[in-house]
Amino acid sequence: MKKRIVLLVVVASFACCGVSRGSVTNAWWSNGGNNALVPSSTSFAGDSLSAVGIEYGSPAQMVGTIATDTPDDPTLFLGSSVDNDTGAIWIGYQVNVVMSQTFTFSGTPTISNPTADWLVANVAAPTLQVGGLYAGKYEGTIDFAAGTPLGIGEELDFSYAIHFASSTDYAFTQEMIPMFALVPEPSTLALAATGGLMLALRLRRKRAG
Repeated sequence: MKKRIVLLVVVASFACCGVSRGSVTNAWWSNGGNNALVPSSTSFAGDSLSAVGIEYGSPAQMVGTIATDTPDDPTLFLGSSVDNDTGAIWIGYQVNVVMSQTFTFSGTPTISNPTADWLVANVAAPTLQVGGLYAGKYEGTIDFAAGTPLGIGEELDFSYAIHFASSTDYAFTQEMIPMFALVPEPSTLALAATGGLMLALRLRRKRAG
């Protein structure tokens, strides 16, 4: 796995976002519990938290805690470097961010690898969930779309920032859901092959006639 310095990417990407009134004094995250993503390293510096990990399944979760010096509008910059070890090709990637307090996305999310033709397809502002796994919490979504699919063993690097207030201690969840390339079922492949063979035989008979 490439040990990319995601932190530098995050800081450079969001340098234009301005200075918040509060500061993040500490932040950390760990495996969400289902072992779909195993972090190999995490680091915190300034107002930035980054992680390098291997994703084995979907959905994968990272859970974290944030401490701030005041409740007055801190911003946290988050960067992730994820290796695709799911056994399937990725054609997109969804990141759901969940907090108990209301929050907003600050600035524009970025992808630093692969840089060729992946892009931010959609950013959905956090809303209060009334049902499901995150009922009673606020969930926002970032969708990344691929031009060139991300192969098995390849790496996806992305970053974004969240802005929040009202406390000095926060918990958050980053849920990561790859979008897989569709692979035809064996029965579909067999049907297509049979159809192709029948068409070829029919054309051959017409030529012979």
